[in-house]
Amino acid sequence: MNEKTFRKLIGKRVRYYRNLKNLTQEQLAEIMDFNTKSISLLENGHNYIALNKLPSLCSALEIEPYQLFIFDKRNTKSFNIKADIQEILDTMDNKKLKLAYNLLYTLCNYNI
Repeated sequence: MNEKTFRKLIGKRVRYYRNLKNLTQEQLAEIMDFNTKSISLLENGHNYIALNKLPSLCSALEIEPYQLFIFDKRNTKSFNIKADIQEILDTMDNKKLKLAYNLLYTLCNYNI
């Protein structure tokens, strides 16, 4: 992952949690004693947040720092379901593979 992609992913996570708290960029900036432009640049992947500001951001968003670093492919435009499922299956042991198979088999037999 390159730096630009990383900044954009962090920005998306900040925006996600800000929206989850129903905060505007202005409100988040005020809580953090930041300016709105800084929040906008962060969310758009143009800036990083300084490490010394991370506790303030996490406190304002009511999250733990690690939550900013959980990147979920399901929310990206280039999400490839079959490739992602294959990636997940490749990490499983036989016990988990059998469980996944049974879940998929059962799911296929229900009209959802």
